[in-house]
Amino acid sequence: KDLREDITRAEFAAVAVKVYESLSGEKAVPIAENPFTDCNDPEVLKAYNIGAVNGTSATTYTPDALLNREQAATMLTRVYKAVTLDGWTLATDGDYTLSYTKPATFADDKQISGYAKDSVYFMASNGIINGVGNNNFAPRNTTSAQEATGYANATREAALLIAVRMVENL
Repeated sequence: KDLREDITRAEFAAVAVKVYESLSGEKAVPIAENPFTDCNDPEVLKAYNIGAVNGTSATTYTPDALLNREQAATMLTRVYKAVTLDGWTLATDGDYTLSYTKPATFADDKQISGYAKDSVYFMASNGIINGVGNNNFAPRNTTSAQEATGYANATREAALLIAVRMVENL
């Protein structure tokens, strides 16, 4: 596949699983009971089982949707938590706090979804997912013009770079 193309949620779930396996030394296994009606991809089910991903609803994953930068930050922060925080699960996520020095607030901070803010700043503080220039993070597409140009979508190439940075830096 062309690495310059945008990456889907399902493709990035597979990347997240590989990062988890590399950092933890453990093999991820798919969840026994699939919660999603729109996806039976074993890599997505592994990512769900380790807590790296959540659905876009209680019963859907939307595997072919393009991944945006705040989703990438969130998935990889969850992988980090799963590997380093004893007893962490997606259900208990609110009970855990990561210790890091928060970088300067991004100019587009108000566009970063509430669920993703800590992950975005954690990834930025560790040099895993950086801003895009002019002190912007570009968390997600915010206008149809930006969407048409893939403004905040992660590419396959960027996903691989992010994964390598994570394994090397954390």
